[in-house]
Amino acid sequence: MTWSLASATGTARGKAILAGEHAVVHGVSALGLALPLLVTAHARPRPGPVAIAARGAGFFAAVGDGSSGGLALEALLDALGLPLEGAFAEVSSELPFGSGLGSSAALAAAVARACSTLAGREPGFDALFAGVQASEQIFHGNPSGLDALLALRGGLVRFTREAGAEALSAAPPPLVIAHSGTPGDTGVAVKRFAARLAGGDEGRRRLAAIAGLVEDAARCLIAGDLEGLGAAMDGNHGHLAWFQVSTPALDELCRIARGAGALGAKLTGGGLGGCAVALVRPGAAERVARAVSAAGFQVVLP
Repeated sequence: MTWSLASATGTARGKAILAGEHAVVHGVSALGLALPLLVTAHARPRPGPVAIAARGAGFFAAVGDGSSGGLALEALLDALGLPLEGAFAEVSSELPFGSGLGSSAALAAAVARACSTLAGREPGFDALFAGVQASEQIFHGNPSGLDALLALRGGLVRFTREAGAEALSAAPPPLVIAHSGTPGDTGVAVKRFAARLAGGDEGRRRLAAIAGLVEDAARCLIAGDLEGLGAAMDGNHGHLAWFQVSTPALDELCRIARGAGALGAKLTGGGLGGCAVALVRPGAAERVARAVSAAGFQVVLP
């Protein structure tokens, strides 16, 4: 197979998890939504191994370079049956990388779409999902599939590994997302959560509590009960802190957001850094954003 076009573009979306991250790896539901923040890949033929570079992020990876990024790129291309030679993709992102907002899945999805189009192919959702998951396994070891699904399909879903995604008939809630100041480490966080879970009855009790909070959050979201949704998010963050995947900065970011009027706040995604998401009343986003910004945190959305 050779590359068919002179250039091609692909896009994908970031995500936030309102409840259930980490627990979803262990069979619990998670509640996630796609964000209006895009990763865009522009691909074109170029001699040499297929390579990607993320503008402004200092990220470069090429097939065969031995890096995790290079291995993930090779896994993505192999899964899609695309050549490993002769193309380059430049990536721009509205998402901060390593932030818990699904940037690695969105990058893989955007590159998959761009390179598939460059090769004159239009793979369906299942093929793209398999490719993104192959890439995610290099970075995260045991990805649930939620990030890949939301990057490719968007929407607001309740997700389990066994049953997949159930679309929820509800409007996306008003959110403020801010960065804690240090990048997250999903791989370490996944191992830490699993170790705490295997440590005895308390971990299993808290996993069951998170499962209940996810159902509470979904019910409140559908009913338009923002106060109830915020309470579920706060409870979920407390359990994630016990599982040692939060940080003092994430805890402080959540505290400041609540003090400025947020109805609930929690880390989102892998944790151990990255972002927190705060639920706000309609029209209150600016006040909460100002408060967390004044405390030195970078506002990502709005």
